[in-house]
Amino acid sequence: MEHLQHFGLSQDPFSNDSDLRFYFESDSHRDAQRRVERGLRQRKGLTLLTGEGGMGKTLLARRILEALEEEVFDATLLVMLPGAADATGILQRFARQLGAEEPAGDRAGLLGQIYEQLAIVREDGRHAVLIVDDAQIVSPEVFSELGGLLNLEYEDRRLMSMLFVGTPELDRLVQGDASIMPRVDVRVRLQPLDMKNAAAYLEHRLDAARAKPGLISSGAGEALYKFGRGRPRLFNTLADNALFEAYLAGRQAMEADDVERAAADLGIGPDPGSTYDPLSGNAFANVFVNGSAGSGETTLDLTPELELTAAMASEAQSSSAATVDLDSGLEDALQDFEQGSDEDDEIEEALSFDDGSASPGSAPDAEIGEAVYDTVEAELTPLDSNENGALDDLFVELIEE
Repeated sequence: MEHLQHFGLSQDPFSNDSDLRFYFESDSHRDAQRRVERGLRQRKGLTLLTGEGGMGKTLLARRILEALEEEVFDATLLVMLPGAADATGILQRFARQLGAEEPAGDRAGLLGQIYEQLAIVREDGRHAVLIVDDAQIVSPEVFSELGGLLNLEYEDRRLMSMLFVGTPELDRLVQGDASIMPRVDVRVRLQPLDMKNAAAYLEHRLDAARAKPGLISSGAGEALYKFGRGRPRLFNTLADNALFEAYLAGRQAMEADDVERAAADLGIGPDPGSTYDPLSGNAFANVFVNGSAGSGETTLDLTPELELTAAMASEAQSSSAATVDLDSGLEDALQDFEQGSDEDDEIEEALSFDDGSASPGSAPDAEIGEAVYDTVEAELTPLDSNENGALDDLFVELIEE
């Protein structure tokens, strides 16, 4: 494609095809695989693996299938298709996978063939595993038939184990089926990718396609996480469309505006808060900077604004750690108040009066000071009728001076 060539890509890094080359082992996927494999290796009856649509359950199911050694397991993966998931069809497909050349057309004949093939697998020293993907679309009739296979035993041992993979609807279907619910031995829920794993997932996709560093800016990564809801398939869809938007704009890297335009065109709103926290700001830059997000140590390429903020925080911390001698400052202030400072002398000189009769540089400080003192004392002291005349004489005296 032309837009892929524009970015120097030899293949689409955000394809939603079930290609194991693009499988990413997030913390949630690793934990889910370990739990599922534990159930299968211990030959439990029924294991449930559920997760929201687009969480990568199909790729995980294929990964588990490949992890089961051929010398230990005879594993079969059946993907349910809408409209074609009837009981007879599924049993025929399973019988064929087990080795039956001509599956019977009736239920009794099919069950006999399946039992025979499972017994052969057991005599080979292996354990049969049936993985059913998109199991939430099967009918109650199919549930009953599959549940019945778990009753098949050979030499007092269960002949097979099952893994049902599907959306949360599968949990509700199993919960409402009295024949299946008691057979559930292991239940695993695949969780959405957190911010760290989402950044690592995008980097993994770019590395698999041998993309140049910096193809996704930190702002675009934040926007992808904002709209992606922690689901790999949704990340792929958004990133693929946003990459095309960047190509149309003639840019060499995907920006946040490209992701927002892609989300708007696809009718995808921001995550209401199940995985994305709008208060996180540009925290995505902490784990995804210039197209690089490693699980090990990451060197942050902080913007000038973030560098300034960090410097201010450091300076504030340093100043807060200093020891302030408040007593020493108070002692100096009291000493200045008692003895007077040079600054006080300058202020007093600036406020002194010049009556014009004194020589340059001199002022009648003593006389004016005494008069001002008398005035202040007169203002602050309650007056009686005898003192009114004395105050008038003092006021006249001040005017004359």
